[in-house]
Amino acid sequence: MTKTFTHHDLVRYLYNELPKPQRLALEEALMVDQELAEACADLLLTQLSLEEALTQPSERVTDAIISYSKTVSLHP
Repeated sequence: MTKTFTHHDLVRYLYNELPKPQRLALEEALMVDQELAEACADLLLTQLSLEEALTQPSERVTDAIISYSKTVSLHP
């Protein structure tokens, strides 16, 4: 019997939230199902992009913070 995996399963896999039996079954499926492997790769790229976006503020935000800090007096 072939197990059908959902995007939710793939997300749980990428965040190491699948129980071991499901993880192993998904890894086997990834080796033989090109479409599933591509979907997993796409989600992995999305995950990496989100992590980068959450850890790196834009230059505009950084400049605004620096500009604001220059206008605030630390000693009244």
